Amino acid sequence: MSLNIRSLFLLVFVGGLLAGCAAPATIPPTPTQAPPTQTPPTSTPALVTQEVAISAGEDNETIRATVTGNGEIAIIIADTGVGAISEWAPLVDALETNKNLRIVTFAYRDITSTGSEDITAVLDYLRAEGIKKIVCVGAGIGSRFCTNLQQEPDIIGIVLIATDGLAIDSDFPKLFLTADADPLGMAGSTERVYNQSAEPKSFKTYAASAHGPALFAKADVGPQVLADVTDFINGIVNGQ
Repeated sequence: MSLNIRSLFLLVFVGGLLAGCAAPATIPPTPTQAPPTQTPPTSTPALVTQEVAISAGEDNETIRATVTGNGEIAIIIADTGVGAISEWAPLVDALETNKNLRIVTFAYRDITSTGSEDITAVLDYLRAEGIKKIVCVGAGIGSRFCTNLQQEPDIIGIVLIATDGLAIDSDFPKLFLTADADPLGMAGSTERVYNQSAEPKSFKTYAASAHGPALFAKADVGPQVLADVTDFINGIVNGQ
């Protein structure tokens, strides 16, 4: 082999070695780390709601009622009969996460002739279910029906919104509420019933023109009304 050919071969061999040394090393990919598992936020489940038919009267008549929850303390809501029962939805929604409660709304058969009998039938239904502690929440004429129950041993509290009924002499907690411009003129009568009722008691008035549960829908005062009623009820429940 000539000198020139040897030199050329040697040059190519050395160049290949240098190229191999200069090549970057292959770095294995770093495995992607899975994000840490996050525990989903927990929430208090809403109470179970069921529709029931409550026996009333002597002719096998029934009252349509909605029962939310199965707690040991019942809330009877006695409507005004003026608006829709759905006006009470904000209060039911606010209370339904309390597992200690059983909330009952119902439709009167005839508010003017059977209203008082209907609320007594609801009371008897709850007693048959083993309930021994009940808070009655009434508005307008419904507040009179609640007042009629004041001597019942199961009643542990009453909330009256826009009432014009009799004073309450019993010694359980009482809350009286009204819009200061109640369109049915019940602001003054609510304060009168409050003044004539026995302690313990509280009175609250709101700058609004609304009757009964319609107060809950007022954007300016509704949240405060709702808070006042729920705080009062929860205070009674916590004290049991």
